[in-house]
Amino acid sequence: MSLVLSSGGARGLVHIGAIEALEEAGFRITAIAGTSMGALVGGMFACGSLNDYRKFMTGLTRLDVIRLMDLAVSK
Repeated sequence: MSLVLSSGGARGLVHIGAIEALEEAGFRITAIAGTSMGALVGGMFACGSLNDYRKFMTGLTRLDVIRLMDLAVSK
């Protein structure tokens, strides 16, 4: 089965659950493509690191997320 994943920012993380559900249902993904977050999740799946990526993302705290932002205050 070929799978195409869309963009969606942080909401694109639902692709992880979709891939897991497809595999549990017996589908074998042989090709994957995506854009934006879909490309990131698809790439992690393709290189066999999807579970590690899931653990990383679900382990982030609010402070971790704030530190990732490049906030600037203008006058």
